[in-house]
Amino acid sequence: MEKNLGIKAEPDSVYDAIYRKAVPYLDTRHNDVHISLSFEFARRLLDLYPEADEKIVFPAVILHDVGWKMVPEERQLKAFGPGAKDKKTQRFHETEGVRIAEKILTGLNYDREKIYEILAIIDGHDTRKEALSLNDQLVKDADKLWRFTPAGVDIDHARFGIQRDSYTKWLDTMIDDWLFTPEANKMAHAALAEAKRISGAEKI
Repeated sequence: MEKNLGIKAEPDSVYDAIYRKAVPYLDTRHNDVHISLSFEFARRLLDLYPEADEKIVFPAVILHDVGWKMVPEERQLKAFGPGAKDKKTQRFHETEGVRIAEKILTGLNYDREKIYEILAIIDGHDTRKEALSLNDQLVKDADKLWRFTPAGVDIDHARFGIQRDSYTKWLDTMIDDWLFTPEANKMAHAALAEAKRISGAEKI
């Protein structure tokens, strides 16, 4: 699997600066790949929803999973994925994410009012099933969409120990439950179709 690392933000932009501060927290749970792909989905969604605030969506996408760095790797798989049962640890990565994100954003002198909303989105991005706002919807959708990509499928079916075809079939059933916007729904179907196509080609 080819890794897609980094985010496509203007060099020396505020988003590039946020990402560089986040990098030390992304070297676990394949979050480097996850954030790279989710950032691109966020960009596509923001193009379709100009009324949303990229100054909230982009930082929230970059920083939402930094809290996993504080969770020992042997505990992580119990707290996310199809068989997740450790809700306490799942919640812990959110609260730690809020703490780390606030430190990063404050250190960069980011707009305080926007920090409040970014932290509110991070604080509950997995455990809170409803969305607080359109900005939150786009963050939640970008967060989930990477799972449907070929890279996401490759990573997740292997670490969850689920046969690839069975895993893609399960993902198909989750699209309507996970995603908020119709545009994200379409993106998920397209990404998953590509993942299935690649899987089929590999069998030939």
